[in-house]
Amino acid sequence: GVVGIISPFNFPAMVPLWFFPIAIAAGNTVILKPSEKDPSAALWLAELWKEAGLPDGVFNVLQGDKLAVDGLLNAPEVRSISFVGSTPIAQYIYETAARNGKRVQALGGAKNHMLVLPDA
Repeated sequence: GVVGIISPFNFPAMVPLWFFPIAIAAGNTVILKPSEKDPSAALWLAELWKEAGLPDGVFNVLQGDKLAVDGLLNAPEVRSISFVGSTPIAQYIYETAARNGKRVQALGGAKNHMLVLPDA
């Protein structure tokens, strides 16, 4: 089937790399919707796949904002959604996609802690 991946701006390559190799290896096609703040990593990954010989249409990049996200969440062709980002958006994505009968992975609210020492 078709897998939709919605990735955050702060990990534009790492988060998609968690999801799409497995989806493709399992025989699915992928639509990656990167953050509109940094779509360059997604475009670079698509170029790498093309150079590697992946057939057209197996790995796709969808650029846009909430309208693009809603398109993925509501498209009957998309069978599952994977998302990493903020908690409120994760909840929205989970509720909307699940209501449309999709399988959903939604991670929200991850924290990245930092310690700043006095001599920094």
